[in-house]
Amino acid sequence: MGKLTCPFCNSQNTFNIAYGYLGEKKTKKNYINQEDIGLNESYRKGFEKYDFDGERLMSHLPNRYCKNCKNTFQSRKVMYTVDISIINFIICINNNYYRYILDFSDKENPKYSLRINWVSIKENESLTIKNKNKILSSFKEYKPNIWNGHYGKNYDYDEYYWILKCTYYNGACYVKSGNDKVPDNWRHFIKPFKEIFASNIFDLKS
Repeated sequence: MGKLTCPFCNSQNTFNIAYGYLGEKKTKKNYINQEDIGLNESYRKGFEKYDFDGERLMSHLPNRYCKNCKNTFQSRKVMYTVDISIINFIICINNNYYRYILDFSDKENPKYSLRINWVSIKENESLTIKNKNKILSSFKEYKPNIWNGHYGKNYDYDEYYWILKCTYYNGACYVKSGNDKVPDNWRHFIKPFKEIFASNIFDLKS
C-alpha cells in the first residue's frame, strides 16, 4: 500500500504498523514498529507470526500511524459504500473523452463535474441526495471494488476505454479499467449513471 491520507489531520505522512517480527520488511520504507508508537504486546495476542505487516490484520486493529498528529487508524475498517468520497469516471469513445467527477465528500451536498475533451462543461453542479443514493446503491449491489483490475487488451483499443477510480474519505482507493471490454454486470451497474446524466456513453458492450 502507498501513502494514505490521515483521517484526523489530512497528512500523508502515514506509515504501515508492523506487528511482531519485521524480518525482510525491516529495511523497507513506510513501516514503523508497533513498539515505537506505544502499542504494547496485547495488541497482537492470538496472532499468527505472519500477521505482522498490516496486510492481514484483524479489522479492529490499527494498521496505519500518522507521524504528524501521532494518531493510529484502520484504513480498511471504513471502506464501505457510504464512505465513498470521490468517484472519477472516464470514458473515451468515438474519439471523445468524457470525465465525470462525483464529489460526495459533503454528504449533504453532493456535486458533480463534467469535462469533455478536457474542457469543463459542468463544474460543481448540485446532485440530489436521491441520485447520489442511486449511484451508491449500484456500487453496493454490483461491487466494482472486487472487479478485476483490468479488462480487455492492456495498451490499445479499437472502440473505447474506461477508467473507474473510487476514493474513500481516508485516502484509500481502487482503480478499475478496460479496453473494449467491461465486467459481466456492467449493464446493471451503469443504469443509474445513464438515467441521471441522460447519456448513452456509459452503454458499453464487450
